[in-house]
Amino acid sequence: MIPSRFHFSLHVVVICLLWYCISSASSIVNKITLQQYPYPTTLALSSLISVSIYSSFVVSYWKINSANVPISSHYLYRYIVPLSLGKAIAAGSAYYGLWKVPVSYAHTIKATMPLFAVLMARILLGEKQRLKVYLSLLPIVFGVTIASFTEVSFNLAGLLSSLLSTFLYSGLNVVVKKILKETDMHPLRLLSINSQIAAIFLFPFWVFKDAFSLHYVISSGEPGAIDSHFLVLLVASGFLSFAQNLCAFTLIHKLTALSYAVSNATKRVTVIAASLITLRNPVTNANLFGMLLSILGVFLYNRTKQGESNRKVLPVLSSDRIFHELLPKEMSTHQHQR
Repeated sequence: MIPSRFHFSLHVVVICLLWYCISSASSIVNKITLQQYPYPTTLALSSLISVSIYSSFVVSYWKINSANVPISSHYLYRYIVPLSLGKAIAAGSAYYGLWKVPVSYAHTIKATMPLFAVLMARILLGEKQRLKVYLSLLPIVFGVTIASFTEVSFNLAGLLSSLLSTFLYSGLNVVVKKILKETDMHPLRLLSINSQIAAIFLFPFWVFKDAFSLHYVISSGEPGAIDSHFLVLLVASGFLSFAQNLCAFTLIHKLTALSYAVSNATKRVTVIAASLITLRNPVTNANLFGMLLSILGVFLYNRTKQGESNRKVLPVLSSDRIFHELLPKEMSTHQHQR
């Protein structure tokens, strides 16, 4: 029993470390790409296409049983197509926000996800939370506010784009949970289909935005528009985006909901620290305090929500059953980690 537990713990630790490293590398590579090549829509489109290709390959290679679950055209147009449209907008705004603000600040803004999650659950599902859940959101609000007012490289467009992306992903998570429950579709298959359709929605916008800009730069003879370095960065960004999704997907199956949420918050701290060390964007002590306060708020929210979930579960349910009841909600998280 002891060797088995040791092997499990070691496996989880290795995956977590790999997840943290890949997520940090993904954010840094994306930021470097956008600093050298200011084409956020191109990066977003490349990421969606890459995730679609890699996830389809994994589904085929692993021979996932639920890959053949049929989907009616009515269900496709009613739920999956709107989900993909939302993802296209969310992905585009996320990369635009990352282009305008530092990685550390962008991930601090993403800490507002629980705030939007509670809001969307209230609007779409009619869920009401207890007072202590709302109180646990206050450190997030105060932390992001302090980080915004003290951000040296503050950009209003970047803030609004990042908030829009976070807001949309919160709503999309609710839809993903519904689809996974109603169709019994494997999350990787949904990820593949969702990314494919989202790329189709984003393509026309890319044509009128980045494609014309790239064509103008190339025709004018300016260097650095599209070269081998740019293509390498696009390939690396796409692969890292899928790799961190796969790590998150693996951890979701191995950890409880609370353990995964804590690991996800720890990952955000790691990404912020790695970006500050690597990219060396200027920060103040007050700015760092705001970042840490917002992340602490995420930890408090996760802990509080887990306590609420445990309070609602009947004692006769085993821990494994509890985890599977919570699993569909947590599955959606793997779609927007980067």
